[in-house]
Amino acid sequence: MVYTIIVNNRSYDLPKKTLALAEKLDSVLKVDSVKGYTVRQKYQKLHDFMKELVGEDNAAEMFGSEDLSEIDLSELTLAVRKVVDAYDKPVADYSMEKNREKIESLPIEKLISVTKAAQAVSNAEMMKK
Repeated sequence: MVYTIIVNNRSYDLPKKTLALAEKLDSVLKVDSVKGYTVRQKYQKLHDFMKELVGEDNAAEMFGSEDLSEIDLSELTLAVRKVVDAYDKPVADYSMEKNREKIESLPIEKLISVTKAAQAVSNAEMMKK
């Protein structure tokens, strides 16, 4: 599978989602719940993850700097969320396709005739009143 994120109008390919990568991503996503981390430590963990994921040169290009103090922290956070979305996309697409297949397999003609019959019964009852 190919996983790609777009940051600042440039695309970056991500490595395949292995167990090791999933564990690192899980750790990064839990950074806000870890007690004792400073704000700098939290963002440093996000930054380190992105550098490891796309490479230091790509991360510097992505964020406009190698220095965490100069990086827009919102851009960094959004990049990590885009990574999560990129890795979740194939499963989400599969689920959506399966749901669409279920909807398309419904016997629409039968549903329409049942609906019309129900309306006719309802209309007949209204006329009796």
